[in-house]
Amino acid sequence: MPIRVHFGTQAIYGFLLTLTRVAGALTLLPLPGFQNTPQSARIILIIGIAFCLFPLWPATVPMSGDAGALALAAVSETAAGLLIGLSVAFIFEAFQLGAQAISFQTGFGFASTFDPSSQADSGVFQVFTQLACGLMFFGFGIHSELVRMLARSMVLFHLEGDAFKGHSLMFILQQGTSMFITSLKLALPVVALLFVVDQALAGISRLQAQLQLLNLAFPAKIALSIFFFAALLTRWPSLYDRWAHEVLGKLIQLFAQ
Repeated sequence: MPIRVHFGTQAIYGFLLTLTRVAGALTLLPLPGFQNTPQSARIILIIGIAFCLFPLWPATVPMSGDAGALALAAVSETAAGLLIGLSVAFIFEAFQLGAQAISFQTGFGFASTFDPSSQADSGVFQVFTQLACGLMFFGFGIHSELVRMLARSMVLFHLEGDAFKGHSLMFILQQGTSMFITSLKLALPVVALLFVVDQALAGISRLQAQLQLLNLAFPAKIALSIFFFAALLTRWPSLYDRWAHEVLGKLIQLFAQ
């Protein structure tokens, strides 16, 4: 007896809406090399996660066949996914900004290496920071927490909810502020130390012009920045883990409103 598989209109709508939310969440993930992954592999990943969420597909979908209602629902689902992906991207960018500030003050703006994400030359510290954040993303299981976040958002957030009427904008502004504050806290000790070194060597060279100590500024700053950057790395795992779980917890509260 042949097996017949039939998907009703409601199931198709639920799959499409889930697919848009998953695609929106994965689009903004700044993982090393993810944006340059073959398009077919990314499509298979997105569809696979959408099918894994089959028990949670939205049941309240436009059944009248109205294209406008379906488009509005797709936009709402895409916004929910983009909010999740953007929240995780803020964590990556906080470490990137801190590394950029240290790299600029050190003088590594003249040194560049291959960036696997943008396929272009980038600063040494930026590429290292991106790889380290990607390692922590998988090492602390944030990727699995992200899938659980998508599953819980399917339960908590519905099309008729008002979670994005003001609260989501405030959440994005808060996360953006936290990104700049965290990057400043990460980079400020090293940047301040390198600034003091510059001023000290300039003062000594002013007093003793024949010493030419400014020639030693570049290697001294590189050595100090690498040493203190390595010291900061010991605090990155705990900071990343705590901030990631805090962001996911706030997202759950936002979707539950």
